[in-house]
Amino acid sequence: MKLLLVHNDYRQPGGETVVYRNEAALLRRYGHHVYVWQRDNAEIDTYNLRQKAFFLINTVYNWQDFRYLHALVGDKRPDVAHVHNVFPLMSPSVYRALRKLGIPIVQTVHNYRFLCPNALFYTHGQICERCKHGNTIHAVRWRCYRESYTLSALYALTISLHRRWGTFKMIDRFIVLTEFTAQKLVESGLTTADKITVLGNFLPDPLPAPGSFEHREPYIVYLGRLSPEKGVHVLLDALADVPEVTLKIVGDGPQKEALQQTVQKRGLRADFLGYLAGEKKLEILRQATAVIVPSVWYETFSVAALESMATGTPVVASDIGALPFVVEDGKSGVLFRAGDSQDLQRKLAWLLAHPQKALAMGYYARRVVEQRYSASAHYNALMEIYNSVIKG
Repeated sequence: MKLLLVHNDYRQPGGETVVYRNEAALLRRYGHHVYVWQRDNAEIDTYNLRQKAFFLINTVYNWQDFRYLHALVGDKRPDVAHVHNVFPLMSPSVYRALRKLGIPIVQTVHNYRFLCPNALFYTHGQICERCKHGNTIHAVRWRCYRESYTLSALYALTISLHRRWGTFKMIDRFIVLTEFTAQKLVESGLTTADKITVLGNFLPDPLPAPGSFEHREPYIVYLGRLSPEKGVHVLLDALADVPEVTLKIVGDGPQKEALQQTVQKRGLRADFLGYLAGEKKLEILRQATAVIVPSVWYETFSVAALESMATGTPVVASDIGALPFVVEDGKSGVLFRAGDSQDLQRKLAWLLAHPQKALAMGYYARRVVEQRYSASAHYNALMEIYNSVIKG
């Protein structure tokens, strides 16, 4: 099978870039011809004034990429085009180029960009679904994207116009990471349930070695970006009443300095380890009692939760967005009310007081990853999706 993968990378690598790269490697491993059309937002840093002016226009509709992709597809003739992200450099013109040549289109939905200009359903410290049904003017009023009227208006216009033009209707199959995102897509009217397939993220082979199922160290881990929607402040509030445990914070982001000040001011036992990757990150996870995912926005999956479960470490997560579909309460981890530091404190205290149950949850979490989120399981599901859109 010949496949075209399409992805617009961000300045800061996120979960979707990891998944995109892993899928490309997986498909090549199984012998498929994989062609790639990829752009990187780092290009913007090299733009002159003229290019920056055209960037605003191209974000809405990039005719140059339309023509390039049209030529590439016409030459290679892939059986399926699998799109991960087209914003902002490629623009939704990608879908029209593919449709014009009759190439089936599969779109993985990594965030809420089709429904929300800032892609998060979260603005000014709270959940927001004002733009979900297509009236994106709210994003301009609230400066939802990077607190900028201009950038918010740019994304609002792009999404609104392409919804009106029916561009997103050209997508043959939406892959969503959990049922939660499927529900939001249907509620919005963007597509219908019969065009949606649920397929979560996966970890490439070989899976990381798990930690001990007999003993763990008395510390917990936060793994991820340090930004307001991730809810690290909720976790720090909870720690004030759980003095017997140390928190290791793995990650970086715009909130780092403020969080460090909070830790110092309150005298909390928290270590900022910065960004870690590979075995350094996995070794931290393998020895931990639990990993905390305290998000206050609608997470679409949480790669951090998946990596933690793979190491046999239970996850304590907020009961919001996709997290309850990834973490099974009382089985692979524990859920707490999103944004409620007191409920998180109670759940943490309970988990620390029942170490054997925590170990059992970690064992169960590892089995779930092996059975549901392995590379082979992901590949088989992808093939079913590709074959279904080829057959029409």
